[in-house]
Amino acid sequence: MKYAILAAGEGRRLRPLTDQKPKALVPVAGKPLLYWQIEALERRGVRQSDIIVVGGYGFENLRKVAPDGVQVLYNPLWNSANNVLTVYFALLHYDDDLVVMNSDVIAEDRIFGLLRYAEYPYAVIDRTVNLSTEEMKVKLDASNRIVLFSKYLSPQEAVGEYMGFSFIPKALRRNLLDIIVHMQRNGEAHKWYEDAFNYLCQQYPMDPVYCDNMLWTEIDTHEDLRKAEHIATMIGGN
Repeated sequence: MKYAILAAGEGRRLRPLTDQKPKALVPVAGKPLLYWQIEALERRGVRQSDIIVVGGYGFENLRKVAPDGVQVLYNPLWNSANNVLTVYFALLHYDDDLVVMNSDVIAEDRIFGLLRYAEYPYAVIDRTVNLSTEEMKVKLDASNRIVLFSKYLSPQEAVGEYMGFSFIPKALRRNLLDIIVHMQRNGEAHKWYEDAFNYLCQQYPMDPVYCDNMLWTEIDTHEDLRKAEHIATMIGGN
């Protein structure tokens, strides 16, 4: 199983911290955000050779900072498309079960412990957050399986927030690749990878895996970064 950390984004809302480096290298409690994820995976027994970092903006800095054993890929289309193509490059290079991880998330080890092999695709959901317009919300069907990811869902429709970690089994790798290629040909490369998940869910609904009441945050703004610093002091190096 491979673990793909999506780190191609520019992180404009964190400027000037991201003027010269990608968001994944912004320091949190004294070390790059990327290291918080890599070290947490290692504590769960994941080998560095099974960790992939897919970069774009500030790629040379990313490659220099990433540990030697971690595989670093370049998304040449990072500046002309959204992160759906960052997922595409990870899928393209590795014919394996794939955990997809947003690089701008700091989380306690219990959440990383949820990232295990499964027969069906899944996404990690937090049902305990207060939902607003910013969060990537998730809707379930009558069988309690994920059928929609969207920031535009009303909080009343949503079960919770997708926290940025998910799993695609090898058996569905080609399906998701084909979906992303279709999106690109139809002018949808500007969309999020969660939009590709929505197409996948039409045939293969994803399972929710819950991280309720666990410590984590996505980092988009300076306010988020202050919250991440607080969480970092609470979880330490675990």
